[in-house]
Amino acid sequence: MYALITNDVEEFCIARGEMSYDTAIRIRDEALPKLLALYSKYEIKSTFYFLGSFTRMVPETVSMVQNEGHEIGSHAFSHMNQHAFDQLSLRDQILHLKLSRKVLESNGAVVESFRAPALRINENTVKALEETGFT
Repeated sequence: MYALITNDVEEFCIARGEMSYDTAIRIRDEALPKLLALYSKYEIKSTFYFLGSFTRMVPETVSMVQNEGHEIGSHAFSHMNQHAFDQLSLRDQILHLKLSRKVLESNGAVVESFRAPALRINENTVKALEETGFT
């Protein structure tokens, strides 16, 4: 059983308001190890929702999290506004979900759960999740 604590793992730099490779590296090298150590200290298990784009940049982060016994979930492939699920057709949502899952699973993750970027969904999202095997 996982704690009600969840984490979105993405390369968004708040200070610059943009997606950033440098941010992904800092998360991998600084933030994630500290967070995992904190969770370990207090015996917390959590779900980490990874963006596919982040996973492509720093794929080793999936095993860092998974090796600590945490769940890996999909946070879609991209956090770009034009890829927000409330803007995407059913077909495009399915494509994003499949791509995200493929990237995560190619790095050893078992992926069952999903959280939409910015929690933006539309009437197609549940059907897209069902069609791509998310539970």
